[in-house]
Amino acid sequence: MNPTTQPVAIGVDGSPGTSGAIRAGLDEARRLGAPVLLVHVVPDHVPMTPMLPLVGPDLGLTGAAILHEVAAEVAELAPDLHIRTDLRHGPRASQLAKGAHDAAVLYVGRDDRPLFERVLLGNTAAGVASRATCPVVVVPPEWPPGSGARGAVVVAVKSPAHSTELLADAFAAAAALGDRLLVLHSWKLPTGYDDIVVSRVAADELTERSTAELETLLHEWRTTYPSVGVEIRIVHDQPAHALVRASRDADLVVLVRHAHGFPTGSLGGTGRAVLRDAECPVRIVPPGAVTAVAGLVLEQAGDITK
Repeated sequence: MNPTTQPVAIGVDGSPGTSGAIRAGLDEARRLGAPVLLVHVVPDHVPMTPMLPLVGPDLGLTGAAILHEVAAEVAELAPDLHIRTDLRHGPRASQLAKGAHDAAVLYVGRDDRPLFERVLLGNTAAGVASRATCPVVVVPPEWPPGSGARGAVVVAVKSPAHSTELLADAFAAAAALGDRLLVLHSWKLPTGYDDIVVSRVAADELTERSTAELETLLHEWRTTYPSVGVEIRIVHDQPAHALVRASRDADLVVLVRHAHGFPTGSLGGTGRAVLRDAECPVRIVPPGAVTAVAGLVLEQAGDITK
């Protein structure tokens, strides 16, 4: 692969929660032949007590020390890579996204704080993935697993609307990792309707039709990436459940971010659930300007994986 001048950005805060993101980001930088950009965001204030917030210069000095220490550790881990740092100030999610505006990809650690704290203080990983203009990879702290590579990249396909960018990213990731690609389409209608529809339509017929449509969609990608083995899986289940289950045997899950008229797009309930519970890194691809691909229109009325 030809080296790239676009950096691999990694959000760091000095906590153990970002260790998986650092390891995965360094691996990506080596694969791309890219420099590394370590981004740390200094918050506007830290409420030590209701009457005594830590603000201003104290926070800036602390943030600079954290970033310097992490950069030194990363330099020891990756002496072969060029490393830069970026110290930013303000809201963490938006500043991480801005810091990675010219990056090839941004790696962040998964936010495993209790639900109450995420609601109160915000979920950094989900916030970044909703805003960034480059792909964002959210990595569990304990990644990679002790068992080593699992051999699969999972890509969730809903419809042709954003499939060009989604499949381009997923096939490239599978080729880079030497993995097979599992193309997952999951559908389930609302309770009541689902029972009626499934009881009246043979499941085998639905699977056969959906598989044929996906084969059409994937034809050119198979030709472009002949070394990537492809498996199609049609699942009658809630999308988040199906994706989390598939993540147990995967090295990466690839999703596309919704684009519903908002400049930054939206993850949606499925995306947020997968970020929270997946057992491997999750890569969120921004929708961008994607041309629709004819040949795949699946269960538009259902709550379907995207």
